[in-house]
Amino acid sequence: LSIAVGYLFTCGLAKVYLDGLEEKEVNSKQLFAGFSKNALRIAGAMAWRDLWILIWGLNPIAGPVLAVIKSYSYRFVPYIVMTQPEVSAFDALKLSMKMTEGKKKQMFLADLVFLGAPLVANMILGLFSAIPLIGGLFGLASLLLNIAVFLFGTIFSGLYQASFFDKNEVAQYIQTAEPEIVA
Repeated sequence: LSIAVGYLFTCGLAKVYLDGLEEKEVNSKQLFAGFSKNALRIAGAMAWRDLWILIWGLNPIAGPVLAVIKSYSYRFVPYIVMTQPEVSAFDALKLSMKMTEGKKKQMFLADLVFLGAPLVANMILGLFSAIPLIGGLFGLASLLLNIAVFLFGTIFSGLYQASFFDKNEVAQYIQTAEPEIVA
């Protein structure tokens, strides 16, 4: 039950990020957007996504690499199930795979920059903090950087991940898709 509730909150948060990108009003009630009449479909789509990532990860030869690649292929599932109530849980996965074609490399590089930039900055500030007399200032700058990443990193990460998703593209795929994508 707690896993399903986590899925619903994850999808509600995806909706918050999409609304934030569209400059709509964002409030705490939107976190509960997944707890609607479609809650079973939403939680089912997320469970289906995670099951397939797990299956790909169990490959004995290249499991972890395949799991990472597939997690990028399935990244749009929460956005699809929150914005397109007519798309089934199974079809959300197919639709996400189609929509991420050609974007996986960009999403990976964006994640790499988001994770790598604070690490590199902390290493540089750590080196400069060894300078006598003024090193304490660089240590303080490193501390402030870590606090900022801790406080705002999740919000920034969610917004840039949501920026790859395009509602209009979903509608276009649904209109031109095979009949099984539309429930």
